[in-house]
Amino acid sequence: MDDNLGFWIFAAVLFILGVVLPIRSMFAGRRAILDAQKQRDKNEALFLSMFPELQPYYHPAKLVEYVAARAARKATKGAWRWATPPGFEAAAQADIAPDPKGERVRLLDVAGKPISEFVYGTSPEGGVLRVGKGKLTVDVRKPKQPRVRYWHPEREFKWSLAGWEFKTPVADEPFESSSSRSSFSSEGSDSSRSIATAAAFAGLGGTFDGGGASAGWDGAEASASSASAGGTGDGAATDSSSDSGDSSNSSDSGGTSY
Repeated sequence: MDDNLGFWIFAAVLFILGVVLPIRSMFAGRRAILDAQKQRDKNEALFLSMFPELQPYYHPAKLVEYVAARAARKATKGAWRWATPPGFEAAAQADIAPDPKGERVRLLDVAGKPISEFVYGTSPEGGVLRVGKGKLTVDVRKPKQPRVRYWHPEREFKWSLAGWEFKTPVADEPFESSSSRSSFSSEGSDSSRSIATAAAFAGLGGTFDGGGASAGWDGAEASASSASAGGTGDGAATDSSSDSGDSSNSSDSGGTSY
């Protein structure tokens, strides 16, 4: 009797280890993939709704392509034309001319009509693109771990392959988002601030449920943004004469410094 009992216990253990656990692991893996995809979709929705001035050409991943390709080309003096500039699928060519801050890039469609423009400059991290009142700093020092940060008088973000971190003047601290969990990055922020921030994001088309927190960047400085009285970005991207996007990455009104 004892031998039979031992056999059945042994068989049950083998069944659990060989069948039940692998099946559970398989379903858990599938769920994790679905959750990660849902989070990526949510992040993209937040980017689209909160940063209209960057649509539809200035997605961080596309800018990484452009900066990496531009850094690989030799420096050119004078005006020149770049056919099918990397990262800008809608542009058939880019007209590039010298600018006090680097080079002015005009993106043209297949008919030769301008669709957008920005000012490009080099930086120790890779490259900087000034679009309207905003400034995008693209870090390509580690090709497999690119990073992009964006400063604007009214809103900011940081992007990496791990996730996004969004920030608006409504919140003193940024809201971080990746594939695992949701939180404000500050500890001890009061409930009224959380409610106000959530309302602002919801009004812009974003949601908080199921969000995530991306890991802090090594060596990245803490930032704080200040609200601007006006000047939300429109769909057209042009360089601004404002000094808010200069090489120090600081607003004259005491905005964020990177």
